[in-house]
Amino acid sequence: MTERTMTKADFITAMFLIVFSAAVIFLSLGMPTMADRNASPYSGPGLVPAFIGGMIFLLSSAMLVRSLRRGVRRSFSEDKGKPSEEDSSSWGRIARTLALCVLYVALLGKVWFPLLTFLFVFLFILTFEYDLKAPPGRQWKIPLAAAILALATSASVFLVFQYLFLVNLP
Repeated sequence: MTERTMTKADFITAMFLIVFSAAVIFLSLGMPTMADRNASPYSGPGLVPAFIGGMIFLLSSAMLVRSLRRGVRRSFSEDKGKPSEEDSSSWGRIARTLALCVLYVALLGKVWFPLLTFLFVFLFILTFEYDLKAPPGRQWKIPLAAAILALATSASVFLVFQYLFLVNLP
């Protein structure tokens, strides 16, 4: 991506995430608290989503400010309305991402969670990092790194949810 298209993408993404995070915060604060049961007010179900929504709001606000400083207004005004070649290739990446996510959700509950998560992360990394045009001998580190990262991700997510949060994963 060029600097111009990245600035525009940051601006649009930041705007979307600000609205999304504000909705998460609003809905989380509307959840019941445990204070009426004489429990700690910090043990309510909306606390973690509100915190995550707040973090997303702060980070996306920083991304919005950065895109404004980089001259996003000028990028939009210089745009002739026709997508560049790089903008068109973004749709392929979006389609691959959606396909992997839909496949993950479709197989969730049918395939053991750690194995499915390992395959998802591994294929996601390979899809975006491995260059089919380059010789395979030069890229041997990419599948290895993808496998290590996928193993660490699937194991940590499984263990944290299963034993720390006591949530049975499918």
